[in-house]
Amino acid sequence: SYQGMLRMEFAKPLPSYLVTRYHGWKATAYKDNQGWYRRLATEGQRPRAMVISCCDSRVHVTSIFGADQGEFFIHRNIANLVPPYAPDGDHHGTSATVEYAVTVLKVAHLIVLGHS
Repeated sequence: SYQGMLRMEFAKPLPSYLVTRYHGWKATAYKDNQGWYRRLATEGQRPRAMVISCCDSRVHVTSIFGADQGEFFIHRNIANLVPPYAPDGDHHGTSATVEYAVTVLKVAHLIVLGHS
């Protein structure tokens, strides 16, 4: 929309440290694993499990489990809440994510990861 375009004019560029980290990742981890990333892009994702986690920046799901890219389908929200199913036509991000993970991706496990 026109309003959205106006807001984008005032968007700030990424901080230089993030740009530097991205270029470092692309030159090392991506370069060393191009075949893996190509497979993920062409064959799609086939995660073993879905993880519902808090969006707290201190919770790093893949590091906790030593997982690789594509191994988990991750949904993050405040307090890793899983609201009850409600077929009311409203937007339900968590339940839609669970439904997609189970019916489309065929994940074998659903992990709700809490923290203190």
